[in-house]
Amino acid sequence: MSDSYVLEIPEQIDIEVSPKRRPQAATKPWPAGTVIVSADSHLIERDYWHGRFPPELADQEPRMQFLDGRFDFRLGDKPMTPPNIAEFLCESMECTPGLDDIPARLADLDVEGVEKELIFPQRLFGLFMFGEMQNRELVFGIYNEAIAERCAEAPGRLYPVMVPNYWDMAAAAESVERCRALGARALMVPLKPGLDAEGRKIHYNNPEMDTLYGAIADSGIPLAFHIGEAIPSGKPGAAGISLLTQMQGFRNQWASLTFAGVFDRFPKLKAVFVEGGLTWVASMLHDADMAATHFRTAMNPKLEHAPSWYWRNHCYATFMTDPVGLSLLDRIGPETCLWSSDYPHQESTFGYTRSSIQAVFDATSVENAQKIVGRTALELFRMD
Repeated sequence: MSDSYVLEIPEQIDIEVSPKRRPQAATKPWPAGTVIVSADSHLIERDYWHGRFPPELADQEPRMQFLDGRFDFRLGDKPMTPPNIAEFLCESMECTPGLDDIPARLADLDVEGVEKELIFPQRLFGLFMFGEMQNRELVFGIYNEAIAERCAEAPGRLYPVMVPNYWDMAAAAESVERCRALGARALMVPLKPGLDAEGRKIHYNNPEMDTLYGAIADSGIPLAFHIGEAIPSGKPGAAGISLLTQMQGFRNQWASLTFAGVFDRFPKLKAVFVEGGLTWVASMLHDADMAATHFRTAMNPKLEHAPSWYWRNHCYATFMTDPVGLSLLDRIGPETCLWSSDYPHQESTFGYTRSSIQAVFDATSVENAQKIVGRTALELFRMD
């Protein structure tokens, strides 16, 4: 029995941490008509909130500062990340120049052939875990404005993901419209949304959420769920445990939308499940269709279609490398798959991006591969 790594791309085996990686240059052209789009990349937050918070709330504003060789992100006087973890993050990825500096980032993208990126946050995920935190409207509203400004530094290359008001349905539609006006190309909500404005636990299958879903559907902007809300403990194996548990899929969120009839009520709604890979989708769809047939008398509401139909008509998943998932394209649907680089995280393809894209072309037809590595993202996220 072999004890070697189960990885199909050779460059992955001895990959350096992100600050030491170098972009992978071209050795041959892609098939004519290929456009490379990363459906999941990251830009670290600057000190966006300082100076934009009302003076009377200054002691409650998030702060992001580079202190003692690490990014220090805190809410009030509470650090969001312990200093030792923040130092590790800097050493492993956050001190990659392109995570903050736009020209450095574009230089890396140009070498690796990535034409456009959808930009998710870096440390903002930590705030999602504070479902009861104060000033959510201010915190996320300021972030939305700031990320729009940062992406505008590279027009036609970087496209922002924003956070709508998911906790107060009285303000949800106005929030979605504000994000649309700012140029949002996806609207991200937490995996674990915490409490609503009245202190009740938020459930994505609660019909009260229809105000948000309706506004998002009407906006034409996809709804997005992204991994990243788990904080590893300091116990042995924390890094591996954290990564494996976060990348095991989005069954809860997808089931909440599908079995609650959200897609039936809002046929224009699109949902994107980010950085969980592809493999989970195939087994989930089998189990969902099994549930709908074996428990048909318990299904409430009654769905208009088989559960798997909603995946193929409403949903998408992003991946970086997933040879097993690519072997299951007939079950998942190539039109629902979105390649991403996840630049510049440790698990990202930065440094072997061209090899990861070649793996897509090797796994399927040129037509399917071109959809997966860019064409579908161009249309879905309206990347003009």
